[in-house]
Formats: sequence, C-alpha cells, structure tokens
Amino acid sequence: MRRVFTLIPLILLLAPVRGQSEKRDMELPLRPRPKAMSREDRKVSVHNGNKILTRFYNYGGIGDWTIGGRYDSGIYPQGSGRSYIAEFTPVVGASVVDTNGHRIHIVSDGMVSNNGKDLSPLGYQWGFEPEPGYANPNQDNIAMSDNPASWPETWPDRDETWDGFWNGQYGKYSRADQESYFVMDDYYNDEFAFFPDSNDSGKRGLGLKVEVRGYQWAHVAAEDIIIWTYWITNTGTSPLDTVVFGMYGDADIGDDGDQRDDDAWFDQENDIVYQWDHDGWSDAKGGFKPAYFGWKFLESPGNPHDGIDNDGDGMIDESQFDGIDNDGDWNPATDDLGTDGLGPGYEGYPGPDADGTEGNGQPDPGEPNFEYTDNDESDQIGLTSFFAAPWPNITASDDEVLWDQLQPGFFSVPEQTVDQTFLYGSGYFTLAPGERKKFAVAMVFGEDQDDILRNAVTMQAIYNSDYNFAKPPKKPTLTAVAGDHRVTLYWDQAAELSKDPIYGTDFEGYRIYRATDPALLEPWIITDAYGNRTFRKPIAQFDYEDGLTGPHPIAFNGIQFDMGKDTGLRHIWVDTTVENGQTYYYAITAYDKGYDTDFYERGLSEYENLQPLVPSECPIIVKQAANGEVEFLDVNVVQVTPNAPVAGYVPPNYSDHPNDFFTHDSGAGTGRLVLLTRDPSQVKDQNPYEVEFARTGGKTVYSVRDGQVLTDTVQFVAGWAGLPHKPVDVASVRLTNLSGTTTFQAGVDYQVDGELGLIEKLDGSLEEGTTYLVSYQYFPLYQSDYVQGEALNPVFDGIQLLVYDDPLALLADSSGWITGDCGWVPTVKVSDFQGVLYPADYEIRWEGGLGDSVSSDALFGVAAPFSVWNLSANKPSRFVIIENDHDGVWDVDEPIIILYGESGMNTCYQVDFAVDSLMIDTVFVNDTTWTLDTTVVPVEPAQAGDIIGIYTSKPFDARDRYSFTTTRSRVDVRQARQELDRIAVVPNPYVVTASWEPQHLFASGRGTRKVEFIHLPRECTIRIYTLSGYLVQTLHHSDVNENGAEEWNLLSRDGLEIAYGVYLYHVEAPGIGETVGKLAVIK
Repeated sequence: MRRVFTLIPLILLLAPVRGQSEKRDMELPLRPRPKAMSREDRKVSVHNGNKILTRFYNYGGIGDWTIGGRYDSGIYPQGSGRSYIAEFTPVVGASVVDTNGHRIHIVSDGMVSNNGKDLSPLGYQWGFEPEPGYANPNQDNIAMSDNPASWPETWPDRDETWDGFWNGQYGKYSRADQESYFVMDDYYNDEFAFFPDSNDSGKRGLGLKVEVRGYQWAHVAAEDIIIWTYWITNTGTSPLDTVVFGMYGDADIGDDGDQRDDDAWFDQENDIVYQWDHDGWSDAKGGFKPAYFGWKFLESPGNPHDGIDNDGDGMIDESQFDGIDNDGDWNPATDDLGTDGLGPGYEGYPGPDADGTEGNGQPDPGEPNFEYTDNDESDQIGLTSFFAAPWPNITASDDEVLWDQLQPGFFSVPEQTVDQTFLYGSGYFTLAPGERKKFAVAMVFGEDQDDILRNAVTMQAIYNSDYNFAKPPKKPTLTAVAGDHRVTLYWDQAAELSKDPIYGTDFEGYRIYRATDPALLEPWIITDAYGNRTFRKPIAQFDYEDGLTGPHPIAFNGIQFDMGKDTGLRHIWVDTTVENGQTYYYAITAYDKGYDTDFYERGLSEYENLQPLVPSECPIIVKQAANGEVEFLDVNVVQVTPNAPVAGYVPPNYSDHPNDFFTHDSGAGTGRLVLLTRDPSQVKDQNPYEVEFARTGGKTVYSVRDGQVLTDTVQFVAGWAGLPHKPVDVASVRLTNLSGTTTFQAGVDYQVDGELGLIEKLDGSLEEGTTYLVSYQYFPLYQSDYVQGEALNPVFDGIQLLVYDDPLALLADSSGWITGDCGWVPTVKVSDFQGVLYPADYEIRWEGGLGDSVSSDALFGVAAPFSVWNLSANKPSRFVIIENDHDGVWDVDEPIIILYGESGMNTCYQVDFAVDSLMIDTVFVNDTTWTLDTTVVPVEPAQAGDIIGIYTSKPFDARDRYSFTTTRSRVDVRQARQELDRIAVVPNPYVVTASWEPQHLFASGRGTRKVEFIHLPRECTIRIYTLSGYLVQTLHHSDVNENGAEEWNLLSRDGLEIAYGVYLYHVEAPGIGETVGKLAVIK
C-alpha cells in the first residue's frame, strides 16, 4: 500500500484526546523479563498448502505489505505473484476498570506495519507477542505440520508422550494437509493502568493467552480457503464480562498499485465480509482480472447460560466444555480413540492410550465429535459488527476508537471504490478466570461474488463436520532427468501406502502436469458449471485397474473428477514432446478414490456407509521470489531443461556386446534381465551388483545386492543403532571398535533386523554412546515380485531392473536333433505315462548304432545305444524304454521316457520316432500304366555322436544368481572431434524474445533473455565477438556429460545488454578442437 515509512519520534509521545485520562498515571511495576525477549521469540512462516500462499507471524499478523513485491502476502492463485493482502491481524478487546476506578477499553492486536502499530514510548509494541517454546528455537519458522524440523523437542502444553508428534487439535496428527500452530499473549500491553492478574503484577494487557492454528486443504472443496482458529484463555484473576473478538483488515484487490478502486460489503446472515475490484480489472503486474476476497466467521462463542438458541441450530446453550455430547454425534464404533485421537490404522499410532480412554465405551475430550473437537457444540453469536473506511482511517493504535467500531450492532455502509480497510467483530462474550473460548474464521477467495459465497457455504459445512472429508494421499517424490528432446520422470510409491483416517487405504492413481510457468497455471483450464477454473488437465494419468474409470459419480459444482482409464500404475514416464532449451515444470499428484454409496459393494472401499465425497488430490506447492525466480519446489514438483548431451557422448552401461552384460552365475532359469538407464547422472562407475531370486508367499521374488561394502559409524541409543542404507544383508554385517582391533560377535553382542536396517545391542560388550564401525552390504532393490517385465521397480543408482520370467514349459519346437544326419523324425512331448513338466534340459546322446548296448533302461534293463544326460544338473538321467517286441533291445519304434529324481518312476518327457522311407513302385490309373522307380531308399539311422536335445523354459528359483557391473557415461574424443560441426546457437536469429524465457512478474521492464550454445564438448571456452573483432563476452562450459548446452543472457562482459546485429562466436575445446559460427540478434 502507499506507504509512509518515516516515523517522527514526537508522534509516539502524542496520545489521542479520547481516553487520555485513562492512560497510566502512576509508576507501574516492571515485567520480570526484558521487553526485548518478546521480539527474540518472533517467527514467520508461509502457508502454501493449497491455492493460497501467504506469510504470517507468530504475534498475530497475516501478510506484510512492507516486503518488496508482496510475493508472499496473500497470493492467489499460488504462483501467480498476485497479492491481495496488505496486512490483517486479530484484535481482542474488553471493557475493564483500571486502578483509578475508570472504565477503560483495552484492545490487543498483532499489527505488522509501523503505520498501525500501537507502540510504547520505549519502542516495544502494545499488543500480542509470541510465547516461547512452540517452535524449534534454532530456526526462524513457526511450527508447521509438514516441517518436523520446525517443531520443538517438547511441546510446552503437552506431556512427553507428544514428543515427536504434531501438536494437533484433534490428536497427534494433522487433520489438514498443512497446519500451523503458535501461542501468543498480550502480557506486554502495559499501556493502561490495569493489572489482570493479582498474583503476577508483570502480566499486563487483558491477561489473554491465544492459541492460534492455521489449516489448509488441497481438496477442491477447500482449495480457496485458509481457516484460522483462535482459542482465547483468560489467564488472569480478573473476570472479563464484556469481551469482543475481531479482525482488522487491509486487503488490496488487484495488488499494490490498483487498490484505490475497491468495493466492500458484509452479509450478516452468512457471517461474511468481502471485497472486490470495482471495475473488475487490475493494471498491476501486467494486468489481470482480480478475484473476490473475504473473511467468514465459522465459529464464535455464545452464551451457554441464557436459555437462547443463539445460532439457530436447534440446540439451546450447547457448549464445548460441559462434558456433554450435545448433538449426539459421537460414535463408539469410530470415535472411541482415546484422548490422543489416534487409533489402530492411523499413521504414527503409538498404541492404546495410557489413561485407558481408548475403547472405554464413553466419549472423552480429545476424541472426535466430542467437546472441543466437535465444532457443532457451540452456541454461536456470529458476526455482530462491521466498519469499513478508506485507508488509513481505521487506526489500530487507538483503543477507544477501535472499541467503538467493534460494538455489537454497529454496521456501517462502506464508502465504495476506495482503498478499503475494514474491521469486523463478534461480541460481546464473557471470559471468567481460566475460561477458554474459541473463534474460527476463514480467509476465502472466489472468482466472482457467487463463487465466494458458494465457497463460504461449503467451508461452513466442512467446518461443522469437524473437517471430516478425505485427506489426499501422500505426495510422491518426483525426480526428473533431462535428455535430448525428452524428459524422464520417475517417482516413489509412498502415496500408495497412504491411509486416510476416515476412508482408509483409498489411493487410486497418479496425475502428471506440465507447464512452462513455475506455478503450473497453464494446465489449470478445466472449469466447473459456473465457469470457474477448478481442475488442471493432466498430460499423463495412471490408475489402478479396478473398474473405477471416467467421471467420478460425485460431482462438485457440476464437474466430476476424471478417475482414469484403468491403465495400471506406473512409476516412470517419458515425455518425448519437449523442446530442447525450454525449461519445464512437472508436478505429479496422487489422488484417492473419493467415495460413493456402492464403493463397499464394488470392493473399492474397506468401509461401508460413509459420506459420499469427491476425490482428493495432493497439493502442488511452488514458491517464487519477488523477481519471479523459484525459491522452493515441493517434493512432487521438478524443474528441468532438456538438452542434447556433450559432443562425443557415450551413454552409461554401453557395451559392444549387450547380450553379455549380465552374467548368469548359477541356476537354470531361462528368463531375461534388462537394465534401463533412467538417470545417467546417478549411475555409479564400475560398481558391481548381484541379483538373487527366492520363493516367498507362493511368489517368485528377487533382490539386488550392491556389491560394494559400505562402512559407517554408529552409536547405540536405547539399545538400537540405525544404518543409513537398508534393507541390509544380515550376513554381511561386521561390527568393530573404531580402530578395528575388536570384532563383536553377531548373536552374542548384537543382532540385526535386516529389513529395518537396525542393529540391536544384546547383553554383550557394546556400550551406549560409544562410536563403533560397521561394514555391510545392502539391497537397493528388495524382494520385488515384478517378473513380467513391468517397469514398476524403483529406480536406484540411476538404473531400473526389469525381469521377464519364463513359465515352465516344454519347448517342443526347439527340441530335436542338434547333431548328426539321422533320418528318424523325433516327436518330443510330455510323457503319456503320467508325465509332468520338469525344469531341466536333457540330451539323448548316441554312443553306438542300432542294436548296440551302451546303457540300459531303469525298469527292465533294456539295452540301448544311447545315454540320457541332464544338462541342467550336469549328470546322467535315468530313462525307461517301452518295448513293443520284448526282445530286450531298443528299437526305433519304441518310446524313450525320461525319469526325474534319483529313484522312483517319476516321468517327465517322452521321445517317439517316425521312420521316413521312400517306396517307389508301378501305379495303374484308369487303365494307364505309370512306370516308376521302385528303388527303396533306406533311412539314415542314428549313430555314435548324434544327439537329440530336449529343452524347456524354466522359471527363476533360489538357485539363480546373476551379476553385472555398471559404468558411467563417457566421452569418445574421436567422436567429439567429428561432432564439432554440430555446434550451433538456438534460436538463431534471436528475435526480440524466445519462447523458453521465463514468465516475467513485474509490471514494467523485461525479463531474462537468453540463447543457448548446443552440442558443446564437455570442457570448452566460448568467445563472442562483434564483426569488428571486439570481444563481447567469454563463457566457460564445464558440465556433466549429459548437458552439452551453455546459456548466454545476451549481456556483455560489462553487464550491459548487447546491441542488435550480427556476432561471431569461437568455441575452443582443449584436446578436441575448435570451430566458429555466427549469431544474429534482431530487434
């Protein structure tokens, strides 16, 4: 906003005429701790869990117009850079009697800007300040549910069982997708001669402690809303019988520079105040159509003792602190979770509550739908006042004026088409000593008036149901790999294991979005029935094959979520529609099934009779700095620029003999192993791996062991030590002291949980707190059962393994004579005599002629001129001959049956022979005589050295072992020399701008300009000259093998923009060569 930063010290000494006599006129006791301490505890964070992004402070302030560019002050939609908030702050006031017997009015707030602060002559703020201990003191952020590093080791308002858990209102978990929590008080507000606590003269203000929580959901029904809850407690000894809660607001619809044409209004029936741009257009930041912005009361306290239904919900004098389930919605089947709010199946469930409240058959505080977790159990008074005025006519530093403007029933008709500020309130209510009351307000956006009012109604319904709508699956962790005209994306499977507290395990699929703007606004094009943008259009989508396809049965605002096409899940996707040099932003979201009344019957849900609901999709969070540069990408968002590799590029794992890449060290499995390089930069050089197979749970599984022996140091804490890589090969673990002179014994001193990567200290020689050395191997891929070539294995070390297992089958077409010229025609089949498929290959080896005896069958001792050899076991095999003439000697027309096993008549395969002979004779046809050669041509019999092969396809089993070694990418110098002529500049000519340049967020000036030199050698120097030979700029390229491009921002070496014209460039690569070219820059 506007704003004036100069403060004249004299102003701080001037008090408003009104209320001057009530100011302190006596010497007041000093607060026990120094005033500076309050500011030391101040912290800031950003809420960015849905389409709203805004900074906020732990002393109450929301937004901050004093930050240049306002790029984190009420941004909507997130990523657009469009700010709607100058600043907001909660205000709490009460009417009290000071030490002189005067009736005064004290109002505490959390103003951020100096223009509105109520400052003492000593420079500290008369208002709210944060209480210490509610965030990690070693960092600057407010505690956020999705950032455990921001949490304190111990929560001041919880016992030690909450350590390491989120301090949620509804239990040890986050009900929303993103939550914040801090506590503030007004004990520093010593502006007036009022002492709220007779036991603590240093406690000033009204003696109020306020617990503040922020809630954001990415769900489509709540993506335009932030909820703030304020639990206000009277910590003093003085009853407060006339209290009002409100919010001071300064919204600038259309961003800074376009705030002077705003309109505002209030809707007392729906408890909402809102603001919009009068002409529906903003010239700020390039011009845009502004949204509507507002605040809605979701909950306010009432009087539970007046016998009146203040909120018209049919309940009289309901309360969240009366020990009664007023609305009767506590359900013992689903809500009897205990005071920690966690039950079996909840993430982080620690077990039954120690206080015995879990499963005790009665409602207890902390359980869903009871007392302070049931938002319906409050007799609410709602919106009772609204005052609007052009900035700066609402003065937060004048307590008496604020009090008058907050009086219940005071609704002013706002002046329109001005720079609006407003103050709204809810009161009066009482606060007895120790009493705690709650307010909940929602910051809400909408594309127009109808949309913001719909959003407000929707949010009230969600709030009244205690936010009981589905939580989206966890965010997948996305990795992008740039290639030549391609981008490879791969992600983990964490989302598939997500469990919703209400709807259970309901993951359904993945959606991939692509854009050239960081906020991914380009694909945000799917509108609802009212024309409001609602969903993004994915570039790819993968979902379970479960019959849940097409539009979801439950609609939201007349639009249905596309559930997919039963494609099956994937964890890798390659985009081949990209342009080299263009920066892309990809996001992957996980979405759930939603719910409809028949989902239980269809096997889509593990629960029946739940509330029908549209699907939930995890959020996309991107934060940009004031200059438009990306400051933060969430785990499911990536930034990537595809480009060609360097000159002479040889990819990882390249081999002149690809069929020899894997070595089959043992086993008889006939399947295939395929190694795909997914992320070349992560491939390890000369790193050995081993693949081993097993059977478990009736399935064939396989694991990959890293052949390198890792060494780490560990310390035992509470009897356990963890290893950074897991699962661990238990047999490989070796534990020693640091010097390696003492080796500890497994099973005596320690034992290892391989899957968890944990070492447990036994009653041996190991000590807590001592550092030990451990060497081990681990499995980067463990017990995968993807054996049909599915590209579903996780990527490790930049590679992905595909396994194609074979079924057990007789390869009849491949079986037969492999040596010799015998004319007998063999038929190889599974034996007619109770034969079975057996996983082995055989050879029938002739060692003599027909009638000779070199071996005999296993049943009757029939002499045979051949022996049978089990190739798979590399040993002789027993066989049986089915004799026709019983002469004790094998004849060609007698079947050969192969037996498996060392004993018994276990048959598998059978060989029969047909003897082809040629009979030539005289034939008479219709009295015509045909004279033919009647010579009989004898068939060539088998003889020594002839072999019949019997082959089978065999599935992998525990005997199969493979090994392979990976290699990094490299540069072929000879090839690089040949490719120097490919070096080029794109675009060339450069005309005004290029499509790949990033979005510019400023209202004036131009953004980043650039061209790229492509197909460069890995190490080279680029010099750009004018046609007259003046050196304009020198660039040095040194990058990974996969990136053969170098940007030039079209600035000279003096930092000046270059003139339009033609330039020469010279590329010099040591040991490879040099080349020259031209670049044109056209206006």
